[in-house]
Amino acid sequence: MKHRYLDSMALVQEYGRPDIFLTMTCNPNWPEIKECLQSGEEAHNRPNILARVFKAKLSILNDKIMSGEIFDEVGSAIHVIEFQERGLPYAHFLIILKPAFKYLTSEAYDRVVSAELPDQATNSYLYSLVVKHMMHGP
Repeated sequence: MKHRYLDSMALVQEYGRPDIFLTMTCNPNWPEIKECLQSGEEAHNRPNILARVFKAKLSILNDKIMSGEIFDEVGSAIHVIEFQERGLPYAHFLIILKPAFKYLTSEAYDRVVSAELPDQATNSYLYSLVVKHMMHGP
């Protein structure tokens, strides 16, 4: 796929409206960050480590999105990186799917989007992982 660097308005003009808005937030508890910290050191005091690990994971996510591994056939995508007040980076993606792969019903979106906590009674392990890694509290 040939990549062209366009701004978001040019993408919309050429490929249509975005189908997916995705956010990726840096997690200071990622093992790759934790293993680089010295004893007693906190992640927010090492923005160089946070930025490097985030960039590596962002690159992997972008490759998976553009290869169709996550959302089938992607026509175009763009992302921006920003930083929270406490220094954690996050990225917003606008993803435009190719016409034959667009999600046309709410059921189609439900197959790739979930905004629920796992049921603690039936999946306690997954529930504990989600609660442990939530950035803004349960």
